[in-house]
Amino acid sequence: MTRTAPRFPSARIHAGLVYTSGLASIDTASMVPRFPDFARQCDDVLDQLDQVLAQHISTRAAVLRLECFLADRGHFAAWNAAFTQYFLGSVAGAAGVPARTTTIATLPIDGLLIEIQAIACTTKETP
Repeated sequence: MTRTAPRFPSARIHAGLVYTSGLASIDTASMVPRFPDFARQCDDVLDQLDQVLAQHISTRAAVLRLECFLADRGHFAAWNAAFTQYFLGSVAGAAGVPARTTTIATLPIDGLLIEIQAIACTTKETP
């Protein structure tokens, strides 16, 4: 039997807000992590967030809330550094950083170290 990725949207829009699905560094064909290490998985999910926001006429400066799920609390310092660089080391820094929550959790795929989801403002109309 062939395993296939579940079908779900990268984001939904309602009332001027973009709600992303969980973003993870997963090869959807094989359902395994794209990278074995935290730094590359983290960079990958933040790049995915930029792409999803752009598809829905938004940017990281418009992110209101970001939720992060880490598989290991040992990655918390690295996550803090990446979060700071992503939001304060960019144009978004002028607008401030979003509200955020970081949770340590058992993630659904072995080797997956980080998953994020966000809520951001958009000017795109609700479909």
